[in-house]
Amino acid sequence: MPSEHPRRAVPSRSPFQWADRKITLAFLLVSARGDRAEAARELAETEEAVKTTASAPAGRIRRKSEPSWMLAMSMLGFRAGVWFVITALVLVGGLFLPRSELTGYLVVTVAAFPAALSASRETGHEIARSALRREHLTERGRRWYSRVQHDGFVVLLVPPLWAACAAAVQPWA
Repeated sequence: MPSEHPRRAVPSRSPFQWADRKITLAFLLVSARGDRAEAARELAETEEAVKTTASAPAGRIRRKSEPSWMLAMSMLGFRAGVWFVITALVLVGGLFLPRSELTGYLVVTVAAFPAALSASRETGHEIARSALRREHLTERGRRWYSRVQHDGFVVLLVPPLWAACAAAVQPWA
């Protein structure tokens, strides 16, 4: 017997996507001037646009789907910027901690995750922007666009970005 309740999307259990949703919701709540219902509606639209574009087929981007692409592109760009600012705040905040090798490595480790999230969201933003500019999504671009949305891609980015943050902070010095 089918359920009488409409089927609701189950949010991902991923901590990265959870954090993306919370940051986006906070921004939308501020832009909606505290109206939770409006912010939740806009968040649902944004999540649907990102999901729709990630599963889009390669080929011409139709006029009808351009608004979804624009919304997804702008939200990925926003998320990339927020994660970049968080990374910068962690690294700068780490400068005010007592200087020791342990705190240096701790700051580097904490900064590597938002740096990886920033890089993956920025990659998705650039792929969407390029596809919109050309009005065509290539097969290679489609594959990469869906890849950068997954947490596995973020996890793969953490080690090289940990090394980059370590080179910037130099916790061993």
